[in-house]
Amino acid sequence: MKKFAVLGHPVAHSLSPKMHAANMAAIGFEGTYEKFDVPPEELHSFVLQKRSEGYAGLNITVPHKISVIDILDRKDASVVKYGACNTVKFEEDGTLSGWNTDVIGFVDVLAAHNVAIAGAKVFIVGTGGAGGALAAVCANEGAAALALADLDATRLANLAAKLASPCVKTFADKALWTAAAAEADIVVNATPLGLHEGDEAALEAAAFHAGQFVLDIVPTAKFPPTAALAVAQGADATDGLEFLVGQGAKSFEIWTGKAADRAAMLAALRA
Repeated sequence: MKKFAVLGHPVAHSLSPKMHAANMAAIGFEGTYEKFDVPPEELHSFVLQKRSEGYAGLNITVPHKISVIDILDRKDASVVKYGACNTVKFEEDGTLSGWNTDVIGFVDVLAAHNVAIAGAKVFIVGTGGAGGALAAVCANEGAAALALADLDATRLANLAAKLASPCVKTFADKALWTAAAAEADIVVNATPLGLHEGDEAALEAAAFHAGQFVLDIVPTAKFPPTAALAVAQGADATDGLEFLVGQGAKSFEIWTGKAADRAAMLAALRA
C-alpha cells in the first residue's frame, strides 16, 4: 500500500485526496492520499517525518512551493527553470527528488481550450510559487507581452529580474491592475483569493471582456469568484479543477510510473 499526501497551510479546502482516490480506484492501484496542514516553520521537519513513515511522495501547495526546494537532494530541470516545486518523491535510497508539475497543468488547460501563449498578451496576478512558474512559461513560450501584478513589490522585481525578458512589465500598484488586465488576451489568477468562503475576486469587473481566456487556478468545488466574474463580463473562463487534474496526474505518474486516469479524476471533482 503506497502512501501519498498534500502539504499546505491552509489545506482543508484541498480536493486532491478526492481526485487521487478516484484515479486509484479507476486503475486498480492500492494506495492512500491524505492532506496535512503544515505551518511554514514546520515544513522541513514534517517532510522528513513523512519519509520516515514510509510515504512514497508528496504534493506541495501554498505557501510551501519555494521553501521546500531547500530540502531537496535532487531537482528536476522544471524546478531549476521555474523556481518552485509542487511534487516530491521519496527515492528508494532515502533521498528527495522534486518536480514542478504546475507547468503541466497550465499547458494542459490552455491546450484543452485551444489557447496559445505565443503572440498573446498575458496578465498574471499573484507571483508566488505557482504564479512565478506560469510567468516563466509565458516568457519562454513567446508571449507578446507579459504583465505581472502583485502587492509584494520586491517579489515582483525579483521575478522580473529572473525572467530578464523585454516583454515583462510589473504592477505593484493595485490601482493599475484593471487597465493592464483589460489589455490582455489571457488572464491568470494565481492568488489564493477564492479558497475561502466570502473571498472577493482578485480583479475588478472592468478587467474582463469578451474575447479573453481567463484561468483561475483556485481549485475549489464551487466556481471561484474571479472566474465567475470573468464569465459574467463575457470572457471564456475556467476554474482550477482542470489545472489541478493536469498537475496531479503528472505527480502520480512521477511517483508510480503508472498512467493516471485523468477523465476519472476530473469527473470526481465535477461530481
